[in-house]
Amino acid sequence: MGPLELDLLDRTAKRGGRQIDLRPREFRLLKYMMQRNDKLLTRATLLKEVWNYKFVPETNLVDVHMGRLRRKVDGPNEAPLIRNIRGAGFVLSAPPCPHGSLSRPTERSANPPRTFFQHAQHAT
Repeated sequence: MGPLELDLLDRTAKRGGRQIDLRPREFRLLKYMMQRNDKLLTRATLLKEVWNYKFVPETNLVDVHMGRLRRKVDGPNEAPLIRNIRGAGFVLSAPPCPHGSLSRPTERSANPPRTFFQHAQHAT
């Protein structure tokens, strides 16, 4: 298991050495979540921010996409990074490392690699 990396220039994602094949909406969803590490993201927030909905419809759209994204990001022998908080929403967080430090997902842009806590200014 390695860190989660998002390359904003090539629009690719990796976890450790494993390439993650993402659809455009999955990429936007993962990018949004990585920029808000360890924060609870409600379905309503995700619909507004990732799908640009002006209202919150009764739909399982977020759950369907999140299920696909979770299966791609969290491989069979990897600690889960995406958690469903029942009745509330979703959280992306790095699992604790064996030595107590936190493995942090990273985001690559035109600048040197940054942790996902920092937003790449040129990315849309």
